[in-house]
Amino acid sequence: MTRYQIVYNKSGYPLTTWSNNPDQAHELAEKFRKVGYSVDVWEHTDKGAHKTSL
Repeated sequence: MTRYQIVYNKSGYPLTTWSNNPDQAHELAEKFRKVGYSVDVWEHTDKGAHKTSL
């Protein structure tokens, strides 16, 4: 199963939310970016995790 971790940061305190759907993860990341957050999205699979370009 693949999960997406959206890590967003505005004032030095990283916060996290999760999604099971890549389209939803992309939508959440874009919403956070529009209001000034710095955002990283990580893809977690059975083989490990890596940063994505969502």
